[in-house]
Amino acid sequence: MVYSSFKTTDEIYRNIWSLPSALNFINYAEDLSGAPPVLIPFGDFLRNSSIIAFVSVAGAVLISVPAGYVLSKRSRASDALFYLFLIMIAIPPAAEIIPIFYILKDIGLYASYLGIILIYVTFNIPFAIVLARSFFKAFPRELEEAARIDGLSDMGTFLRIVIPSSLVIVVILAIVTFPNVWNELLYAQVMLPTDNVKTIQPGLLLLSSQFKINWGNLFAGMVMSSLPMIAFYILFQRYIVKTSIVGAIKG
Repeated sequence: MVYSSFKTTDEIYRNIWSLPSALNFINYAEDLSGAPPVLIPFGDFLRNSSIIAFVSVAGAVLISVPAGYVLSKRSRASDALFYLFLIMIAIPPAAEIIPIFYILKDIGLYASYLGIILIYVTFNIPFAIVLARSFFKAFPRELEEAARIDGLSDMGTFLRIVIPSSLVIVVILAIVTFPNVWNELLYAQVMLPTDNVKTIQPGLLLLSSQFKINWGNLFAGMVMSSLPMIAFYILFQRYIVKTSIVGAIKG
């Protein structure tokens, strides 16, 4: 994929396994600018994906961390909510696409940033809350008790003691949520029909048509769509191992 992105479509057809004759960035330039023969604003799709992914991940983390902390306090209500979120995880997103489509149309959020962001946050918070709850179940209660003895309220304890000591779960939740949002195709294809809000995954589909595929441009688009994920995992690889550890903590 990578070395074919530097080849023209004619070179690929001549020999798909051959190395490019020159390090040619024309495919990347055409994709990003939307110049002929592509005529697709791929650079805008990258921008849209970045905005939607950043806000969706931030929203999911901001909701999931305090919700997971509250649910880690054992009570009948917290146990009932925990099982409710487990049920929500089991519901396939594809089964809900038709009612969600009509809801967004009715409230005027169809084909908008806010509409797709609300969808991504909603679908990602159940698992994120369950994961955060598992983490906070193992949080040292002695620290919370010491904070309350010092006169801190429940909110003060959470903000000044729990959160500074639990930054690892914030990063882990971002790691879990980001790939789900960045790589999502079904809802992006249905809910974002216009180029001004379309994301990179449905944008890749536009690089191939019924009668012609510009393979060089398609490979370049695939590389660009993969780079953020690769960079993300390189930056946070030490936390990725901890994700499996948190998942193994007894709930």
